[in-house]
Parts: sequence; structure tokens; C-alpha cells
Amino acid sequence: MRPLLVLLMLLVLGGCATGPSLAPPEDFARLAKAVTGDSAPTAADHQAELDAYRVEPDYPCRQPLYARYFAGRGVVAPAPVACSPQVPFAVLSVDEGVRIAWVDPARVSAVHVLFAGNSSSPASRFGHVALRLVVCPASDSSPGECDSNLAEHLLLSFQAHVDDYTLDVLKALGGEYQANLFASRFMDSYEQYAIGEFRELYSLPLRLDAPQRQALVRDLAQIHWRFAGSYDFFTRNCATLLQQALAASWSDYASDPVMAGGFLRPDHLFAALRESRLADGQVLATLSQAEHDGFYFSSTRPFYEQAVASVRGQHPGEAFSSLRGYIEIAPLRRALALHQSDYVKRLAADDQLLQAQLMLEEYALLSSQRLLQGYAAEYLRQQDLTARASTLDAEHGKVFQACFLQPLQQRNRPVRRPAGIPSRADSFADLPGPAAHCTSPHSRTLLAEAFASSGDDGSAQWRQLNDLVRYRADTLDNILFLRQLRP
Repeated sequence: MRPLLVLLMLLVLGGCATGPSLAPPEDFARLAKAVTGDSAPTAADHQAELDAYRVEPDYPCRQPLYARYFAGRGVVAPAPVACSPQVPFAVLSVDEGVRIAWVDPARVSAVHVLFAGNSSSPASRFGHVALRLVVCPASDSSPGECDSNLAEHLLLSFQAHVDDYTLDVLKALGGEYQANLFASRFMDSYEQYAIGEFRELYSLPLRLDAPQRQALVRDLAQIHWRFAGSYDFFTRNCATLLQQALAASWSDYASDPVMAGGFLRPDHLFAALRESRLADGQVLATLSQAEHDGFYFSSTRPFYEQAVASVRGQHPGEAFSSLRGYIEIAPLRRALALHQSDYVKRLAADDQLLQAQLMLEEYALLSSQRLLQGYAAEYLRQQDLTARASTLDAEHGKVFQACFLQPLQQRNRPVRRPAGIPSRADSFADLPGPAAHCTSPHSRTLLAEAFASSGDDGSAQWRQLNDLVRYRADTLDNILFLRQLRP
């Protein structure tokens, strides 16, 4: 018996009796959850990353968070190669679908936590938090130029990947949606929140030195490309996932006692950060000054209410008493009023009235775009739109494909998850080139004609789509008419 007991003791001490460990080191598991969204990373996941770190010279460029983790534990790696000065983000936009934005971390002068105030939607009852990258112009890194370079600022936001017409509350409660770290243009997000939803925006600068800021941008790029976890309202939402990411990348955040407890609600997280040593809360002390300096963006509701009040008393068309009432009037009927000679003279003579009238038409265009996205997503789930494109002539088919079908498919399909940050432009060869022509009046007219000529399949969804595309084209005609009245 003695030799058998000795053998059993050796097996137990060697780990053979219990089999290989299924759990990775606890600190790696915590990091992997932040990077990939995997709620239960395994020892095999840890081993795969460790093996790659040991043999791949470009591993720190593709996986900066994991590379720092292994380097901090003394793991020997090959001599690193120089990383690309820029990192890519797949930026989602309304008209263009997905486009790749290459960001030089050295051109990011600040990282802000952006808080969008609450709304009546169940999904936004407690607001929304995201990160704003303040990207400087290539030719000027002065603070004023960086802050005003809004067209290049990016927003990084943990959100549910929703391919339904609207977010399903029950699915969100049950964690049935996938969460990703989405990238969008700041101005698109401003349009969505401050104009489309009449929400206030607060932009809170984080206290990061240059090395921390540049490392954070690269780390966020890794999370952007790899993260694909579940999303639910209460425990895995925009606030909790953002806290995971900040703790993984920024040691000051991870060690801060106030942040250690965690916050389930976006508004609570933002309030805590605003009062903490991690952010410059003083920029929001006086909202009028903060608005002047670009740290606060008020809701645009008062401006549109004033536009309604200015136009309502002089508009010769159908009566309306609210913004909603105005945009529910068919754009062709609105055009009849806009073209009445007496009203044209008043618009040409009164710049304030002209601007108010333009605001109402532009709001109608924005609102129809949001509806069109929802109806189109629902239709795409049930019908083959590609077949419809094949029945069109070359000119209409090109616009239908580039300006409607491709952006819609890109918004609805899950983002690719490569093994880390892509470093080459040819990694995105499958993405179509920019379609700047899609926003032109001619293209919008062609798109409306494409819908009208491709046939009615008898479904309510197709009629809704067709009506909305026509609504947008007619509204754009109204806008162009008003703009040519400007002196």
C-alpha cells in the first residue's frame, strides 16, 4: 500500500488528480472582462494571450492592456516593434454607415466624461455616460483650436447593439442584447441628444497627464475592437462597463477609494466623478460659463419652442401649436405655404423669421431620419432589399446601394472582433469608400425615386419606408428653397 499512497500524494501535489485548473489568475480574469466582455474567462484564454505575448513582437501594439499586464509580472517578450502612430475606430454615422477614423493619441488633448441628462425613455431614465476624445487639428494643438475642432471629436460609448425597430425593454432587462464600445462623431451625438431628444450635455475633463491620456486612447481602441459582452439595464450598462474600462487602463481610477464601490446608475457615476480628484469639476461650476467654454450644451428645446412661436403667427398654411404638430403636416403642404408670395416677401425681409422657419424644416428632416432608421431595420429583418436594388437602373441602383442599403447593413450587423487593434488600412478593405454624395439633394431625390420605382410589395413596412424617404426628399426641397432666400 505504501507505494500507492506515495504515488497518490505525488499526483495530488502535481495537480494531476484534480485535472488542469479551469480558472485564470484572478487579476487577469478581471482585466479580460474589461477587454472582451467575457464574464467567465478561462485558463486557456490566459494561456493563449501569454503565449502570443512571448512570441509576437507587435503584441503590445495590438493588445496594449494585456501587454502591460504581462510586462508587469516579468514575463519575457521579444524586442517590441514601433507601433503605428495612429489607432483606428469604426465610427458609426447616420448617412455613411461605418467609416474608419484613424486617431493619433498624441493629438488627443483631453478625454472628457460626457453625461447626457435623463429622458422619458426607459433606457435613458438615469442619463447616459460616454467618453469624449478631444482631437486637435493636425496643424494646431493650441487649447482653443483643439476644443473648437468639434468635427473631429469622437464619442466612445458602451451601448446595446440594437437591431430591432426600438430597444426592447424586456430583452435589455434579461441581458439578451450584446454590448459594444461604439464610436461616433461628437456632432452626431450632439444632434441626437441635444436636438433629437432635447437633453442637456455635460462634458467633464479627466485629470490625465499626457502619457496616461495617450495610453488610455490606445487601451480604448483595444476594448473597442474586442469587447462583445452582454448588456442589461442594471448591472452591465453604460456606467458599469465604463467603470470597468477606466479601472483597467488608469491606475489612479483603479486606486481611488470613492470609485472603488462602483456605481450602477450613470447619473450617480457622473456626480461622483464631478466631485472627485480624478476630474476637473470646476469647469461646470457656472453653467453659463461652461456653455461658453464648451463644457456644457443646453437642451435645444427652448430654441425650437421659440421658433414655433415665431412662425405660428405668420405661417399661412395649416394651423399648428407645437413642434410635433408642425412636422406632422406633410412637407408638400408645408411647401405650398412657404411659396405663397406674401410669405416669401416676409421671410426675405425678416431674417429672424427665416431662421425660425429653417429650424422647423431642419428638425423635420432630423426626425424623419431617426424614424427611417427604425423602419428600415425592421424591414431588413423580414425582406431582401438587395433583390430590389437589382431591379433599378445603374444611377438609381448605385445611390440605393451606397446611401441606403450599405449604411443600414453596417449599422445592423455586429462589429467585427479582430484579435486586437488593426494596424493596417487594408484590414478594412471590405468597407466601401466614403459616400459624400449621399447627402446631396440630387442623391436624396434619386433615393426617393428608387423607392417609388422598385415596386410595392404590399407590406405596411414598405409603404412606411417609401413615405419616409419621400418625406425626407420633400423636406430637403423646402430647406433648399428657404436657404436661397438668405441675403
